[in-house]
This record gives sequence, structure tokens and C-alpha cells, in this order.
Amino acid sequence: MTKWSPRRRWVVVVVTVVAVAAGVVTIAWVRRTGSPWPAVAGTPYEIPLGSDGCPVIDERRQFVDAPGPLVPPGATEVLLCTTPTALHIPSPGVTDPPRQRVLRAGAADFAALLNRLPNRNQAWRQWQRRHSGWWPDAAPEPMGEVCLLIGYSHEHSFVLRYPDRPPVPLIYTCGGQAGGLTSGTRTRMDHTKPHLVDEFLSRLQRY
Repeated sequence: MTKWSPRRRWVVVVVTVVAVAAGVVTIAWVRRTGSPWPAVAGTPYEIPLGSDGCPVIDERRQFVDAPGPLVPPGATEVLLCTTPTALHIPSPGVTDPPRQRVLRAGAADFAALLNRLPNRNQAWRQWQRRHSGWWPDAAPEPMGEVCLLIGYSHEHSFVLRYPDRPPVPLIYTCGGQAGGLTSGTRTRMDHTKPHLVDEFLSRLQRY
């Protein structure tokens, strides 16, 4: 039997401890940066359209998600709807934004932009990479399901129109003009600037 010297035993112990610690840290890091929320959530629902073609926005927005594109490709028109809320107070000399604005040129490109939006797991990993330090932050309350108590004077929503299929309405899960954007089947995160409403208005001026 080979007898190990005290020095060799000490080296083996140190190497073992370091290896175990590295393994524990690696497992913890993988769990920390993994997908905290399921890819499929909620029950799909239909977002009704009003007589003017804009979405009818229910105050209670259920979170729903599934893999796949947010909208079908090939849109020929994108409608931006701006709906005053109960908090909206008209001010003298201040013009309200139009109820409807339509983007035709570049509508298909805007639909492609919508389909590049991240789901909430992807959005959370992007946030971690931008803002976390050497150790990733833990995931917050389920993204898109928990809304801040912020009142908005207007609700913004989109309707994509197609030549060969029904229109696809999109509303924000927490109101306003940023955050979770849902079709009633999938929800994607509009967290980074420029937000989609600003991008829409920019493209509308450009085309």
C-alpha cells in the first residue's frame, strides 16, 4: 500500500474542496440564470374588436403565453389605437392624440419587429446581462403577471390587418404603452427603448 505524505493528503483535500465548491457554484449559477417561468401559461382568449376596429380592453388582463411567433407574418396594415382611460382629464389648449393611426408602408417589417420581441424568460436573461453584477439577480415576481400600481391617461393597442386572414389585436397586459404585449395567445415583452408605440410613430413619420 502506498503511503501518502501529509503534504500530498493536504493537496488532495484542497483540490477536492475546490472542485466541490466550483460544482456547487456552477449549479447555483445555472439555476439562477435558467428560465424561471414556464413556456406555456394561462388559457388563450380572444380580444374583441369594437365597432371602430380597435380592441375592446378589459380591465382584467389574464396572462397567457405559448411558444411561437406573436403575430402572423405579412401584415399589410398596422393600426395604433389610443384609448382615453377614466384618469384622462382634457386640458385646455392640449390636443388629445388621434384615436387611430395607420401604418401601411412597412407594415410587414413592423410585424417582423413584433416577432423579434423576447418572451419573459428571454427578457429576464437580457436584463440580467445588462444590469446584474458578477452574480445574477434572482427573478422577480412573474414578469407580465404582476403590474405596478400606475394609472395611465391612455391605453395603447395595436391591430394587424392581413389580406387573407382575420385581424390580430394586441394589448398591453399592464396598460400604458410598454411592458407585456399580448395577442390573447402569446405574450412578448416590450421593455427596451424605443418602445413599440414610439417606434410605430417614428416609422409613420418616415414613410
